[in-house]
Amino acid sequence: MILLYPTGFDNAEISMQNIGILRETTKEVSAVDEQMKQVLELVNQPAFLAKDGKIVWCNVAARSLLLEGAVLSFLLERNDTLYSLWNREGTLQISLVIGGAEYDASVRATDQGDLFVANRRTPDYNATANAVVTVSATLRKPLQNMMTAATALFDELEDRNNEKITEASSQLNRSIYQFLRLCGQMSDGGRLLLHRKTLRRESTQMGDFFAGFIAQARPLVESLGLRLDYHPLPNPLRADVDRELLERGLYNLLSNALNYTPKGGIISLSLEKQGRLLLVSITDDGEGISPEVLPSLFERFTEHSIGDSRWGIGLGLPMAREVARLHGGTLMVAPNPEGKGTKITFSLSLEPAPLELHSRSMPYDYCSGLHHGLVELSDVLDAKLFDPNQV
Repeated sequence: MILLYPTGFDNAEISMQNIGILRETTKEVSAVDEQMKQVLELVNQPAFLAKDGKIVWCNVAARSLLLEGAVLSFLLERNDTLYSLWNREGTLQISLVIGGAEYDASVRATDQGDLFVANRRTPDYNATANAVVTVSATLRKPLQNMMTAATALFDELEDRNNEKITEASSQLNRSIYQFLRLCGQMSDGGRLLLHRKTLRRESTQMGDFFAGFIAQARPLVESLGLRLDYHPLPNPLRADVDRELLERGLYNLLSNALNYTPKGGIISLSLEKQGRLLLVSITDDGEGISPEVLPSLFERFTEHSIGDSRWGIGLGLPMAREVARLHGGTLMVAPNPEGKGTKITFSLSLEPAPLELHSRSMPYDYCSGLHHGLVELSDVLDAKLFDPNQV
């Protein structure tokens, strides 16, 4: 039987536990049998079954939006390439467009086809996103004052060979890096989600770009007792990308993988060209994403497990997906096909970008001149790496 991750029922409260019990009690029955269909009819979210590229069954919520016999590719839009790569194991998270509205769907393979349970993206986060951008701008001044004061303090302490002073200085420095990252997530993340962030694309040799990213990130990953593997493209490839935004999207995905991969684990970054798309996959062999979290994985400002600080303010994955969208692609989450853990794949269009004229401006470094990897991974790295006498 199938394991679903629906949320937000109006007519019925079907918890993960209830679905799990139903799965166990009916596992000898054909997938999506009449009993399961009756359960899905109670769900306020659109649910439908697709086979051989067509929709073969819809629940009540989906029937007002879809027709049985409709072609699935119209809903997938730019996701059809990623969907075709899914190995039908575990639960897939993918974006859909239904009736002109954006949905996030959990997909599970069954004997009768792929079962989609869609969750509409809440449309009105604008007020919250605007507030986050405003707060970030307000925090920038005290952050700058803190960095200036800390630099003067660290200079005074540089010659003092004291273990406690070194430890305290490292903790303080790490907190500054974390504060800087948080402000960046809030300001640029808010603008991304409000669709106010524009790309500054440059023709880029993708092999060089990713090799540089790996060279910067690998020592930091290894400091946590993990391994970072890299599987590059076999041939050179150029694409028009916003290098800064792409780097930040990658670091957000890498930070998530580091949060959920225990010491001794392996994280891999793989590149694959599929037609006019570049597929970038980050795979880990960690604990995987909790089923309770999956339906709201891309919801902005969503609270997840209480007391689980690894989710931060919930902007990382939505930011990464928006970066992919701006580059003509999208993002997909699925179980690691090699075993435990998670595989996140995002696509980038290789079509030439429209000619853009940019006025000359002073170079701006969103990390204020600090090591980008240390800033972006500051929430997961050990404080010892932030010794001001060594950084």
